[in-house]
Parts: sequence; structure tokens; C-alpha cells
Amino acid sequence: MNGLDVEEKLADGSAVEVFLARSSSGRVLVQVSRPELGNDIELYARFMDVTRRSKQLKHPGLVSVDHVHCASDGRFVVVSEPVTGRTAANFLVERGPLSSDLAISWGVALAEAIQFLHDHELVHGCLSPQHVFLEGESDTPTVRLLDTALMLFRDVRSLPVPPSRVLVQPQYLAPERVAGKRATPASDIYGLGVMLYELLTGAPPFSGENSGITRQMHIVSPVPRMPPHLSLWDDVFDRALAKDPADRFESMVAFRQALVDLELRVTHVEGQSPIVAGTLIPEGTQPGIKPQGAVNLIGSWIIEKVLGEGGMGRVVQARHMTLNRQAAIKILHPELTSRPDQVQRFVQEAQAISQLDHPSIVKVFDLINEPGRVAFVMEALEGKSLKVLARERPMELRRAVRLITQAAEALVAAHRIGVIHRDIKPDNLFVVEGPKEQLKVLDFGVARVRQSQTEVSRLTQVGQVVGTPLWMAPEQVLGRDVDERADLYALATVLYTLLARRFPFEGGAMSEVVMSRLSGEAQPVGEFTFLGEPIPKKLQQVLAVSLARDVGKRMSSAKAMVDALNDVMRGLSQPVQEELEETPSGRWNLFRRKKSDD
Repeated sequence: MNGLDVEEKLADGSAVEVFLARSSSGRVLVQVSRPELGNDIELYARFMDVTRRSKQLKHPGLVSVDHVHCASDGRFVVVSEPVTGRTAANFLVERGPLSSDLAISWGVALAEAIQFLHDHELVHGCLSPQHVFLEGESDTPTVRLLDTALMLFRDVRSLPVPPSRVLVQPQYLAPERVAGKRATPASDIYGLGVMLYELLTGAPPFSGENSGITRQMHIVSPVPRMPPHLSLWDDVFDRALAKDPADRFESMVAFRQALVDLELRVTHVEGQSPIVAGTLIPEGTQPGIKPQGAVNLIGSWIIEKVLGEGGMGRVVQARHMTLNRQAAIKILHPELTSRPDQVQRFVQEAQAISQLDHPSIVKVFDLINEPGRVAFVMEALEGKSLKVLARERPMELRRAVRLITQAAEALVAAHRIGVIHRDIKPDNLFVVEGPKEQLKVLDFGVARVRQSQTEVSRLTQVGQVVGTPLWMAPEQVLGRDVDERADLYALATVLYTLLARRFPFEGGAMSEVVMSRLSGEAQPVGEFTFLGEPIPKKLQQVLAVSLARDVGKRMSSAKAMVDALNDVMRGLSQPVQEELEETPSGRWNLFRRKKSDD
């Protein structure tokens, strides 16, 4: 290969071969399409589309594609960004099995990367330590996964695969793949379970004298029990390695959460927390604080419990050592602290929020930026996210419009100083309990900040998809540059689903819902809410305009949306107190009685 010195062949696929090579910029991974792919013009064209798509997807847990070119013989050559060339398999040979804390840290990072692939309708299908590349410190490196979607490219018209070509080693095959079925997200859950088992014990859970016996073990053999010092892992592996895909974790998100929960149990047993990087202090050293055993300390804050996890960090509840003041702290995942771009984005989030003194935006009080540990301190909130509230019961029209208006007012403040949120969704809209409900916009972790009218801080590259696809505007799904109107689209999608309890686009799966917005307009919300309340014509128009596929046809600003929603509120009937009663059929009836105040 021109300009590339091939060092070793790493893998065979149905569509590509994968090599480790040395270039002028260092070691790189090279995927070369097979000659037989070019014999079918239609299949070749589809492969080109998949290749372009893989180049656009960027995630800190994936080895990114640097460039793609076509060789003189017509074969595609896909070259990655520089890598160390050191893999998890090498680490296992050199250092032996991983400790629980390091295995959890790697597992969380890999689950996030694989879920990112699943969100974009790609299945990895070839999970093994050989495809996990290490970066950073030799003792506690971070991990990046080689995306093998091109290796497994088959499409409807499959490429012929000679019997001698082993696409996936039998130790890493899910039972359904042993039976001849294609890889699915559930197969990746099984694959990650196998890999974590091997990293913890030094050997995969199922390995026979030959390939046939190994394949049979996947189908009939029970999951081996872990040694006593790793017994806390048994429940995780029982779910991940279940024979029936339906019995496994329902998604990589659930698998990741199980690892986070396990980390808390390991912390209780071992007295330390590997993901929340903090300093341990003994019991009784702080007057007025009564911790149980050892506690985690970050800055002057004592960590009390974990509140949630996100793509960039963990949010914990904490109390100040001397002031006895409670706060929430968002801590950047340790595996990202060695990446300057991720630290910069995290710090930018804190700086952006700190400039936004608005009642509907969570407040930031302090920033902790130390080697290996980055965090910011926020106000503590009591309440629930819109996602949780909507799951508990359908939401009344007035309440939904009132809360979304508050979110739109927060976006007015953010957009005024050039901050585009880019991840508006029910999880990031938090309703604070109290006499008057107050919505708070959270998580500006993927926000884009405009430094001036002409300069944009590009912590993400054009073509990189950030945010949550289910709520994204079409241009954001396609990885294009976005402006304030992408936030309005996402917020309108949230309001639509609160009222109708369905998405504006049809689809039996998330991917269908996401892709349908690229080719068509949103369905009208209708004349009545899920609860049977009439939806004002003005509100129907607000939703239709805000959800326009063409950016130019949407509302021009968040201020315009606020004004329109305020008009809707003024036009509604006199305030009423709404009481919901669930019928035996599981539906909800709405009963009303007048009241004097709202």
C-alpha cells in the first residue's frame, strides 16, 4: 500500500481485511476492501455509502477514520487516526487479568462506544480484546474500540465467504450467531460480556478443544461462576451471557448501568471508587460530618451518592466539608481527562452555564480542574426529569405548555450569548418541586459556543454527529453545522410527545423514527391530546412550523417560540385543576373542576 508499511494482519472480514501499518504520522489501522466486492456494482455502491457513513461517526471511545481513498485497482482503503498499536489482548498477556475497577472503567467506556454505533444502526459484531486499542498511561490506559462495521458488511445480497475465512473467533460468538443468524445489538451485549469475562479471568468463558466444541458450549453450557473475589460479577454475566437474546440486558445503556451499579457495590466492599476519582479520608476527620467508613472527597466536597451518568461524566450529590452546603457535582469520566479536546469541551460547558444567570438553567458555582480530575459544582435540585414525569402519567395541556415555555425562555438566554445546546430531550429538562414548578435545562455537554459572529469554536468536526438522535433536527442527524433552530426543533419534539404520547414521525424502531424525518414532514399533532383535551389551532401551528424539515421554514428564534407559546397560554380557557384517574383498561380519564389560581 502506497505510503504505508504493513506490520501485521489483524482480522479478516466478509468485505475488508484489517492491517496494522506504519505511516508518516505513526501507527494506523488500515481496512482494505476485498477485490470481489468490485464485481457487483450495486453492492460496491452500498459499501461506499457505509464507508462514508463510518467516516462521519466520531466518538471518544472509537478509533476514528482519518481518510478514505480508492486504490488504483479500485479497492477502497480506509485509514484510521494514529493508534499506539497496543491492544487489550497485549495488556492481558503483559499484565495479567484486570482488577475490577479497571474492568468496570473499560466496560463503561466500551458500552458507551457500542451504544453510539447502535444509535446509528451499526452493529459491531466482532468484539474481542484484539479490537480494543489502548491509549495513555501504561498501568491504567484508556480504551478505544475499532469499529468493524465494514468488516461485517453483507447487505441483503451477501458477499460469498470461503469456509477457510474465520470472521469471528468462536470464543466470541453469541449463541444465535453459532446458529447462523446475523449479528444484532443483543449479540454485541453477549460479545462485551465475553470480553469482560476474559479480561477479568484471563480466559473467555467458553473455550473447547476445537471450534466445534466451543460453538456447542455457547449454546448449552451454563455461564461459569467467577472466583470468590469476583463473585459480585456473577449477576452481570448471567444477564450479558444469557442464551436467549431476550433475556440479556435490553440495551448497552442497561449494560452500562449494571456496571455502574456494580462499581458502587465494589466500592462498598473495597472502600474506594474507581470511576469517581477522589481522595479517601478516614471516618471522623471532619467535624459535623458522619460518613460511614471511608468517603470520597473532591476539592472541599464530600461525595454522598451518585445521581446519574452521562456520556461525558457522572453527576454526584455532595456536601461541603465546612459549610455543610449541598450541591451536585459533574465529574468528567477519568478515561477522558487525558484527552485535551474532551477536557476543553467539559470546561466550556461549565463556563457557558456560569454565564447564563437564568431561573430555568441550572447554576454553576465552581470549577475544579486538576491533573487527572475535572469537575464543576452545580446547585442541588429536588424533583424529576420530564422523562420520568411523562412515564409516570400523561401530562395535561396547560402544564406541558407552561414547562416547555420555561425551557424556551432558557434557550432565549443561551442563544443570546451564542450557546446552542444541541441535546434538548426530556432527560435534560428537569422539573424542580415546589409551590410553583420550575423547569431547569441541564447538560450543556455537547453545546456549541459562538465566539463571535464569524468564528465558531469547533470542538466537533463537521460531519460528526453529537446529541441524541431521537430528538435531533434533520440537519443534526446528518452531521451538518447547526444553529439555534435545531434546539427549537428538539424542544418542539418534546412538547409534541408530551401532548400526543407518540413521536411526530412513524416507525417501529428508533432508527425508523430518526430516518423518516430526513425524507418527510412531521405528522400533524391532531386536534386533541392523549387525554382528550382540545389542542388550540395556534399550538398546532407552532408545532408544525417548529418541526419543519426545511430549516428556513422554522421559527427564527427562541424568542419567537416563547411569544407564540405565551399567546397559546393566554388563549386557553380559565385555569382548571385536572385530576387523572387510570381506568382498568390502562387508559386515563380526565376530570376537571375550576379553581381560583393556577
